[in-house]
Amino acid sequence: MKFCPQCGGTFEGAPGFCPDDGTVLEDAPPLKVGQVLDGQYEIEAFIARGGMGTLHRARHILLGDRVVIKMLRPEMRSNTEWLRRFQREGQAARRFRHPNAVIVYDLRANADGFTYMVMEYVAGHTLDKELQQRGRFTPAEALEVLEPVARALDMAHTHGVVHRDLKPENIMLSLDPAERLHVKLLDLGIAKLRGVADAVAGDDSHGLTVAGQILGTPYYMSPEQWGAHPRDGNTDIDGRTDIYSLGIIFYELIAGHKPFIASSLPEIQQLHLKEMPRPLHEVAPDVPEPFSHAVERAMAKDRNDRYVTIGEFADALRVALELTVEPHGSALLSSSSITMPSLGSAQVREAGTPTTAPGGITTQGGAAALPANTAQAAHAPTASAASIAGGAALSASVAQPVSVPVAPVPALPVKPRSSAPLIIGLFVMLFVVAAGGGFLVWRHMSAVKPPPPPPPTPTPIKTDATPVEALSYWIEAFDSPTQTTGKRVANDGAISLRSGQQFRFHFTPRERGYLYIIGPGAKGNAPMTFLTARPTVGLMKTNQAAADADFSFPYGAGGVLQLDSNPGTEEYTVIFSPTPLLTPAFLAEKAEHDLTPDEVAELERLRAEAQTGATAARVQDTNGAQQTAVAVNIPGADKMSRPVIFDIRIEHK
Repeated sequence: MKFCPQCGGTFEGAPGFCPDDGTVLEDAPPLKVGQVLDGQYEIEAFIARGGMGTLHRARHILLGDRVVIKMLRPEMRSNTEWLRRFQREGQAARRFRHPNAVIVYDLRANADGFTYMVMEYVAGHTLDKELQQRGRFTPAEALEVLEPVARALDMAHTHGVVHRDLKPENIMLSLDPAERLHVKLLDLGIAKLRGVADAVAGDDSHGLTVAGQILGTPYYMSPEQWGAHPRDGNTDIDGRTDIYSLGIIFYELIAGHKPFIASSLPEIQQLHLKEMPRPLHEVAPDVPEPFSHAVERAMAKDRNDRYVTIGEFADALRVALELTVEPHGSALLSSSSITMPSLGSAQVREAGTPTTAPGGITTQGGAAALPANTAQAAHAPTASAASIAGGAALSASVAQPVSVPVAPVPALPVKPRSSAPLIIGLFVMLFVVAAGGGFLVWRHMSAVKPPPPPPPTPTPIKTDATPVEALSYWIEAFDSPTQTTGKRVANDGAISLRSGQQFRFHFTPRERGYLYIIGPGAKGNAPMTFLTARPTVGLMKTNQAAADADFSFPYGAGGVLQLDSNPGTEEYTVIFSPTPLLTPAFLAEKAEHDLTPDEVAELERLRAEAQTGATAARVQDTNGAQQTAVAVNIPGADKMSRPVIFDIRIEHK
């Protein structure tokens, strides 16, 4: 049985592609809609497939709560290492409770052979999606989002839990009904538990062990996770690895790009081990130098040069922005300036291999759920969350504050007193005030420490200028309307056709992604969207393109474009993105929309921020035949880190 992650359909004996939308089919998930687990959880929908298993939305039959079931993959149920890892995730989440960390309520292995976890359900979207939409954060905005994560990790570290896979995909953002921002830390799938799992888990203290898997995400892994030996000689991973990863995320949010980008694992490893990125205050002029130095210290190569605790790192950032240092025991669920997009497009993520959720969104992250049964519900926190690290957006159920009436205390009769005690009391009060004021001044001076001296001037990042092909394209031109197969035309300059001729685009991306096309419209050749996330019915079913597979536009035997009958030049702008684009908004709306002058300006702003693809004609081997296509190349160091934009010009006479 095969499953389409785009439309959600299942197919028996189907070929490799979905017959409805052309998406590459995957093995069907182990659970079906309507299936009931252990008489308690009714499966409502498949959400995503991750490195360890599958995520499903479900409903607790008795309580009616929405939950998320994380099901371990069948082939891993007999693997003791992965079972131990799955158990460790549950143990790590249960070892401490914090309002900014997702909760695991149950871990089960039933008689049907299923091993699954029941987790808190949280609505919203992940931080990487917010970054894609926003472009970059100010230092204050980044601190507002990441300080709750730092406080949750600070508590985790005191309980012996080290996350080890901190990244934007594992940080969830949501808004409660009062429009207040809630931040949740997700996915403890590779967490390290001091004194619990390490004794039986083997030596996986670094990030590059266990069954040939990379434990961590390369862009965010600390040098010690890559195998570097700290000066203290202790190779055991501790909470300072999370400080490093959090520093990387701060840099990425504020700079708008990752500090280290490379096209291979050995290259990214060397950057983490030996290079320092350009200081943040030089990349973004709105960053105070003390803030930049604090982030640099968090990203120090040797962990002994970083902050001792992640809470100390958060405090240093607050001081750098001239903010008061808050008590660490309070829950950091702040009202926010973060503008959240429609939660209807929320994403699901799980640590490990990137996955695809319904709607074609590439995903990677953790999940969440509600109490597993009535007894557990009694111990659940009063503010229940309402979503998983993505998935279909669902409304949150947030506990409201309760006002407790206090009975007035009757006034007591006052007896006459002599003036002497009053005078003595006045002197005592003045002494207490003076002593207390001096203590507060001393405490303030000790709390507001000067920022650490700036580190030595870092070595600039070495970039790889070797071009890498992002995708290729060619045009299928038809000599007559009755032809079903046209001739292949490719030229890295203007492509010559005849006026009134019919044609079709063909694209072959090297990685999975999403295509958007803007071309000349019917109103005086003004720009119009030809292909968006909501294609024209009859021309396309999706704008999602599979890796190394032909993507034709329009799709199907009857779908063609036709040039103007008057001689001239037509120019088409093509955007290829590794993730769906929600801005400019017209790319997510229905196709065949005429762009306004403001929308044209938005398109040009996107062009300035995206990678500009350099085209070059080349001969490719297609099914044993030498065929010409146009390669769209990008620098190797920027390999599909952001959208690629290029133009196709067609001259016709």
